[in-house]
Amino acid sequence: MGRYAIRRLLQLVPVVLGTTFIINYMVWQLPGDPFAGRCGQRPCPDSYVTAMREQFGLDQPILLQYGNFLKNLLTGNMGTDFNGVSVASQLGDAWPITIRLALMAVAFEAVIGIGAGVLSGLKRGGFLDNVVTISTLFLLSLPIFVTGFLLQWLLGVRLGIITPTVPDEATVVQLIVPALVLASLNMAFTSRLTRTSIVENLRSDYVRTAVAKGLTNRRVVGIHLLRNSLIPVLTFLGTEVGSLMSGAIITEGIFNIHGIGGLLWTAINRQDYTVVVPVATLLVLVYLIANLLVDLLYGVLDPRIRYE
Repeated sequence: MGRYAIRRLLQLVPVVLGTTFIINYMVWQLPGDPFAGRCGQRPCPDSYVTAMREQFGLDQPILLQYGNFLKNLLTGNMGTDFNGVSVASQLGDAWPITIRLALMAVAFEAVIGIGAGVLSGLKRGGFLDNVVTISTLFLLSLPIFVTGFLLQWLLGVRLGIITPTVPDEATVVQLIVPALVLASLNMAFTSRLTRTSIVENLRSDYVRTAVAKGLTNRRVVGIHLLRNSLIPVLTFLGTEVGSLMSGAIITEGIFNIHGIGGLLWTAINRQDYTVVVPVATLLVLVYLIANLLVDLLYGVLDPRIRYE
């Protein structure tokens, strides 16, 4: 597995280079000048726009801009945004909050989604199966912003159980409801995917063999059935880690959470690409690393999988 992990890490290099180049190229080629409207009601002087473009290297060829970006990225120098504020300090303040929010959301997806899917699959056609099916359909029919505003109004405004907006410190307790909102759609998908996988594997030969050997129901489900059924679920959850990091924009906006989502949204509105590009690059790295970890975990869940 060690050689496989090294080979996969080497395969990530061209992917990272390709995606980051596309991000840089597309961002800096967008129409409009980010400096033209920074002088209030009056148009900015050409001398100011020219000086700012020179300061941030926008007057250079795209390949030279990309080379400087890679050099700064490798040395940890992310520079400043268009307002002169350090990009690294902004990421340092926002990144831990979004990571905490995303990991909590994944935990809810795994615990609640897998648990409900297993119970639904084992009791298919019964009352519990119908309850889980209706609940997941309800969650799938509601966009995240509707779920977020609904819980914010009900739990925060009407009942006063939570604060409608999350304070700057964003503790684990304060992030529970936003994490549930962020996880709501994927939690429903996880439940339905787990149920389908459980129902399919219940008819497998290895399950019938385990039952014929006289193994207890707990051992059949926990050791044989669940481990094989979780492989597609694990793939889905692993790929969703990166998606949750970027998808937190809506949830963080609803609950006024000062994380990566809010930082990225503000930077996009201001056309401050000195922040957009590093954030997008970090999201790419998180997504690729999460997929690598998922591939390595396959061998833990299914001993039949061997890496050459």
